[in-house]
Amino acid sequence: MARAKKAAAKKTAARKPAAKKATAAKAPALPKSVTNAESKVKLQQKAVDQAQKKAEQTQTKLDKHRAKIDTENGKLSKMRADLAAKRDKAKASSTAAAKRAVDTARGRMNTARLKLQDLRGEAKLIRAEIQASKKVVTREVKKLRTAERNLKTKLREHERKLAKKAKAEQKKAEQKAKAAAKKAAAKAKRAVKKKTTTRKKAATRKAPAKKAATRKAPAKKTAAKRKPAAKKAAARKTPARKKAASKRPAAKKSS
Repeated sequence: MARAKKAAAKKTAARKPAAKKATAAKAPALPKSVTNAESKVKLQQKAVDQAQKKAEQTQTKLDKHRAKIDTENGKLSKMRADLAAKRDKAKASSTAAAKRAVDTARGRMNTARLKLQDLRGEAKLIRAEIQASKKVVTREVKKLRTAERNLKTKLREHERKLAKKAKAEQKKAEQKAKAAAKKAAAKAKRAVKKKTTTRKKAATRKAPAKKAATRKAPAKKTAAKRKPAAKKAAARKTPARKKAASKRPAAKKSS
């Protein structure tokens, strides 16, 4: 059981780096229009390479053919010289053998001339092939240039879209940051307000104790207030006393 658990743990550990690698390898995928344009450029480049290769092959073919023509031309010039010599010999001797030799030399020369003519005709055809292959090359190169231009425009469009997206994301991030800053400022303001309110509350809690202390002091004031009241009462009683005093001597007189 423990072994099975260990094996399972190892497997999961082996899978994790692979997953990480897969995530790291992933790059922002290009749009289909760009990938299609890229594939078109590649195909067109292949077509251009093939056309150029064909043109080169036809050029080598022409070079070989020219070499053949040169050799055949050399042979023909030799045959002409040989025929001229045999004619001179036949004129001098005027024998049947000399005449036959002249005829055979003439026949060989004619065949060589015909062969040379054929070779020259083939050379003309090869030159026409070269011209056609050159035209094909120019046409394919033109197509390649248009494909490259198309790819450039597609890439530019893609870059523009990416830039627009990045700008929008940046704007969003800035707005988010502003909102967060605003929120933080409001939070700080609330915290400051809370602190001030708590201080005020603490101050108000301390104030009743002071008030209680101050409340005790008015007792003295009341005592002080009472004294003048007593004085007032004494002052109020004086007229009665005066009357009593005035009455007392009268009583004395009657006696």
